[in-house]
Amino acid sequence: GGFKSHQLSIQLHKMVKITLKWSKSVYENVEVDPTQGVSGFKDTVYKLTAVPKDRQKLMAKGAWTGTLKDEADLNAIPLQEGHQVMLMGSAEVVAAPKETVKFVEDMSVEEQALKGAIIPAGLVNLGNTCYMNATVECFRYMPEVREALNGSHSINLATLLKSTFGELDRSGASIPPYSFVHNLRTNFPQFAETTPQGRFMQQDAEEFYNTLTTSIQREVDRTPIPFNTLLGVELEERLTCQETDQEPAVVKRESVNKLVCNIQGGSGASVNIDHMFEGLKLGLEGSIEKFSSVLNRNALWNRKQRVASLPRYLCFQFMRFFWKATPESRDHTGVKCKILRAVTFPETFDMYDLCTEELQRQLRINRQEADKAFEQELAAKRAKNSADATPGTSSSANLASQFAAAAPAVSAAVSSAMEVAGAEDMDEDEALALAQALQMSMGEDAGDASASETTSGEKADASAVPAKVEVPVEVSNGPVDLGNGLPVGFTGQYELHAVVTHKGRSADSGHYIGWVRQTPGSSFWWCYNDDVVTEVRTEDILKLGGGGDRDMAYLNFYRFRENKK
Repeated sequence: GGFKSHQLSIQLHKMVKITLKWSKSVYENVEVDPTQGVSGFKDTVYKLTAVPKDRQKLMAKGAWTGTLKDEADLNAIPLQEGHQVMLMGSAEVVAAPKETVKFVEDMSVEEQALKGAIIPAGLVNLGNTCYMNATVECFRYMPEVREALNGSHSINLATLLKSTFGELDRSGASIPPYSFVHNLRTNFPQFAETTPQGRFMQQDAEEFYNTLTTSIQREVDRTPIPFNTLLGVELEERLTCQETDQEPAVVKRESVNKLVCNIQGGSGASVNIDHMFEGLKLGLEGSIEKFSSVLNRNALWNRKQRVASLPRYLCFQFMRFFWKATPESRDHTGVKCKILRAVTFPETFDMYDLCTEELQRQLRINRQEADKAFEQELAAKRAKNSADATPGTSSSANLASQFAAAAPAVSAAVSSAMEVAGAEDMDEDEALALAQALQMSMGEDAGDASASETTSGEKADASAVPAKVEVPVEVSNGPVDLGNGLPVGFTGQYELHAVVTHKGRSADSGHYIGWVRQTPGSSFWWCYNDDVVTEVRTEDILKLGGGGDRDMAYLNFYRFRENKK
């Protein structure tokens, strides 16, 4: 009896050589010492792959279920010679710095500002210039506008805008834009109006935007980056007579620097606008009175405008201010009032429904191409993972159906494995590989046992699938280049880039603030309240829809969204 016990002890402590498979790498004859436990096994894996122990997800068909747990006893696990073990997890990679590291404390203030190591500089208010400061900060984060102005050397509002950007970028503290304000008030006297007490009056940010874009257009239209590619919107207007079909339609085009969101709400309003899209559509449609040559008199015509060409940036103005007559007042001059109604706006805006039929056709082609590319990429990933995980099975669709069939039997194992593996840190490839490995480790019986049940369930579910909405399919030879510096294959999606808000009851009073996204796609924004700069998040921006005496969106800037790579 003692001899058999000694023989069994030697057998239990025998080293086992396994095959370790990790991503595209295969390690043969990896020695596993059961006496060292799971921790020792993971140390061996780390030396081979540089995958930290806490990131290692180890799976082996027929040896253990799901991922190998740290408390497992390797002596009790039937790990055989040549057993294949699959590893998932990312290795530690220490990349060499691409440039010499320089610490913040060793940088000059100018270097810190240029590197973004400190809060960016704002603009000092030089006497009710918040309308100007807020708008300038929005343009500051449009690199294409800055690039277009680089070739200008004359002294005017646009070139002074460029030099102001440079001062802001290099400064560690807010700057007073003396030269810019002096040029503005000298060449555009409406911005130099003063009160009877001699103080400069508050101005309308939209009027300043119009003045600034006019100056920019004069400069950049002489460069390879004309204004229409930056902020210009080409509108196609179609007029049709309501009173006779004999009158031919009138079609014309015009370029504008913004689209207007009409706000009609409150008591007595025929249309209530709650969302920016509704207000934009209202502003692009309506009725006008115009002479009809067929009727030989004035008649009512339907007016419908649509966007015929898209720029890199879009400006949407919320039409909050209107002129109200005051016939009972002493001077009968009237007053400029403000609509306080809350109007929501999205973080991502789709221009498709506001475009001409031809532009919609081009956008449909690009969307079809984007969907096709995504499906091909997804199919390639699944096929690759399928081939790696189950040799001999070439159909990713077949693998997916096998795993779906096994789902009822392995659901508990999936849940526990996801907890151990840390699913929130897994990418798409790892998640798919985990699912495949779990199926493999559970064996084939689970899939067979539930096949008939799943099949009947699929038949029952099929009848509940809603009918697909028919979308026109365009014949294409690849993605369309819409021009204007937009990426080839652009789908018409824009991301909220900057906002100018106004707080107060009149355009001639109150206060303006600029809000700018730090980088495309970021959740962090800079709030420019003149020379006071703070950091906010996207959720704070989406609360600026208005309603009451608070900061509310007046000018919204959207930037084209990059194609997904």
